[in-house]
Amino acid sequence: VCVTACQELPFLPINSAVVFVAAADQGAMSSSKEQWNKAHASKNNDGTIPSSLYTDENPATTIKGTGFKNERIAKRTIELTSQPGVRYKQYWTIRAMRERAAHHPNKSVGIRDAITVFDEWLENYKEPSDQDKQLYKQEWEEFRRLCQSDANKHCYGKDPTKEELRRARDDLANGQKLLIQLLSNQRQSSSRSTPFPLPSFVALFGGPGMHGYGSHEIDSDQGISRVHIDGDGIQELIGTAKTSKLMLGNVAKVEVTYNRSDELAVAAIIRSKQSNTLENLWGRSVDTSQGSKKRQKINSTAKEQNTNSEWTCNTCTFVHVGRSKRDFLACELCGSTRLADT
Repeated sequence: VCVTACQELPFLPINSAVVFVAAADQGAMSSSKEQWNKAHASKNNDGTIPSSLYTDENPATTIKGTGFKNERIAKRTIELTSQPGVRYKQYWTIRAMRERAAHHPNKSVGIRDAITVFDEWLENYKEPSDQDKQLYKQEWEEFRRLCQSDANKHCYGKDPTKEELRRARDDLANGQKLLIQLLSNQRQSSSRSTPFPLPSFVALFGGPGMHGYGSHEIDSDQGISRVHIDGDGIQELIGTAKTSKLMLGNVAKVEVTYNRSDELAVAAIIRSKQSNTLENLWGRSVDTSQGSKKRQKINSTAKEQNTNSEWTCNTCTFVHVGRSKRDFLACELCGSTRLADT
């Protein structure tokens, strides 16, 4: 299904949007806005939200870290989609995030701020020049190559089956599990390779480029992927709770080297330069002062309340807000099973 779409259609599903590829020799074309509206029109013109707004059909090309949770994430979304290699789908990705935010039934202050950021960008958007279209066409050719690779064998079309969506969730969950295993091996001073299926690898780390967690580079000649995870990026990939359980300590970044043909991965933890006190070696700071204990209790309570009142679907990024929804076991929008730490 995906290979056929890559070969024949000027509209390619990716990052919860159908991406238009502007070929320089196709003459005059409608604007990005018109193309978007046509591709995302409800089937019966009844205003129903199209399911394609919440899907990620080609995991091998996804840029991780886009979203609409707040102003910071919205600005990061614009920055990530401005990088070479993904500019051809920038309008579509930003429009998708804007529409997801607009259709959210419980808009927080942060989500409303994100909508403002997106609306300002969309209002000032200018169609690409002929020269830019040539560059975007080259980017699309690389996208098509990734679409047709083994890394994208768990892709799906615009109307995925329940089985395909379940497989996508399983790929991501398995990728998180294997990253935890890699980090645990490093914590035990083990550098042995870990089997890591390619679909799970791309489901977790996405395609080549800059991401919210760090970066992913592909050496095509050697068939090697190199993933650089920033210190805070670990939490983005596996969640705060699982990161805390690993007790990694003062991590500056993590480097994952992956052999794409053998599907084997190794990880290296690079620690920040701090004095080797007992607290640093244990990966936590200790302050026995009365004021510090009180602050820790307040911060812990606030964090617990925030965690209990909001969780985000890992499949469609729909944010469930409020105590009434904190115990939901599945997303009320797309029906995806809720992961354990979300």
